[in-house]
Amino acid sequence: MYNIWINKNSNDFNPGKSEEEQFFIFNLFDKTNKSNVKTDMEQLWRKFGKKSLSTVNEDFLVIASSVFCADKRLPRKDSSDNWTRIIKLSIPVLEFEKWNSVKEELEYTIGFLSGDKWIFDFRQTDQRFRADKTNTKNLISIHKHDSISLFSGGLDSFCGALTLSENNNNTLYIGFREYNLLTNRQRELFDSISNYYPKLNIELLLFSVNPLAPIRIGGDPKKLAVESTSRSRSLLFIAGAISVASIIGKETPVYIPENGFIGVNVPLTDSRSGSCSTRTTHPIFIKSLNNILEKVGIENKVSNFYWNKSKGEILEEHQSNPIFKQYASRTLSCSHPCQSRYDKKKSDKVETPCNCGYCYPCLIRRASFSKIGKDNTRYNPLYELGKDFILNHNNNQGRASDLKAVLFSLRRYIEHKENREYIRSLLMRQGPLDNEELDGYERVYHQSMEEILEMVKSIGNGLMDFAGIEEVEINE
Repeated sequence: MYNIWINKNSNDFNPGKSEEEQFFIFNLFDKTNKSNVKTDMEQLWRKFGKKSLSTVNEDFLVIASSVFCADKRLPRKDSSDNWTRIIKLSIPVLEFEKWNSVKEELEYTIGFLSGDKWIFDFRQTDQRFRADKTNTKNLISIHKHDSISLFSGGLDSFCGALTLSENNNNTLYIGFREYNLLTNRQRELFDSISNYYPKLNIELLLFSVNPLAPIRIGGDPKKLAVESTSRSRSLLFIAGAISVASIIGKETPVYIPENGFIGVNVPLTDSRSGSCSTRTTHPIFIKSLNNILEKVGIENKVSNFYWNKSKGEILEEHQSNPIFKQYASRTLSCSHPCQSRYDKKKSDKVETPCNCGYCYPCLIRRASFSKIGKDNTRYNPLYELGKDFILNHNNNQGRASDLKAVLFSLRRYIEHKENREYIRSLLMRQGPLDNEELDGYERVYHQSMEEILEMVKSIGNGLMDFAGIEEVEINE
């Protein structure tokens, strides 16, 4: 088990454990030169002329930041199954009674999101986080916005911004800043929308949290590797959005635009229980999170207005929009968009950042464009999909692993597409759904798999043969 201690001040470390027990410490200090978490989260309230958030909202942001720090710096490969970690977090909170009353629900909800076992040990504090100054210049008006939406620079969030803009929403978009190259792309995409809808009051607010190596006390001194999956990033993303929404108004909604196929997170194979993609918009997570927030007194609700649409259907809605036509190809769906920097030495045609074209999010992206018949995305030119691509990268963790899993799921779909009970059992692998959700996700699943089928057919290059799918099967 990993023991993580979160500090808000330098005199706070007092675990009451033996010296032999190992602890990893993340310091969230006001003075950034003494903190091993580099962040500008204070912009989430200072940009509105506020000195601090409400106590319960500050707690939620600190909890989400703590989870993200642990998730990012504790490698999954050290766990018994190379995935599931047991992480105990000791977190200082201002509203101890409130958070302690929802502790078990929070452990379950964040465990559902990240695939880990979380144990929260809340402790009382009166220490505020960076409440030492108030901005007075270049402030954002709380009266000009009616909604908050996440804006990652991905295709779904880009289309979500187009939907909100077409509906005349004055939305404030929240983005997570991780790499400068991604930040530049986020701003490029946002500016394209802002310039096209000049009458709307829309704005993009970015923040960052970058956990450095934690301080280690006791135990094995071996160096920790950085964990690349970071499935809890979305929780931090949401916490930032909730923080801003709470400033604008207690009923200000928070939107997470994501297609329903990714949201319901059906395992691609029997051995890959949804690990390819996030569970951020799965109804179990959203309902559970909203319930927790309501219990602690946070009234802003999180929702996904794309839950009952496939990615292709979302693109179809916007394919005539001039901004979509010009900029959709510039969005980044890839799970590792900056990885291409290592390929630039091999070819001057490789861009950074770019969509690799072979990871699971990229494959779903390619499938969605098959719905509208044209994909102008420049994928990494070094990797042409096909049977040879799979054979050349054929190992469990190789570049072809996601494509192989997608082909398996496609064959499974073709074999069982008429078996409604079987399809519904797949949809409920992650947990129970109500009748409305089950009906909606069943339709989205069929539509999305048909989009994947069209993509595989259009790529050709032996993929149909490798998957064991005969043309006669699909044309029936």
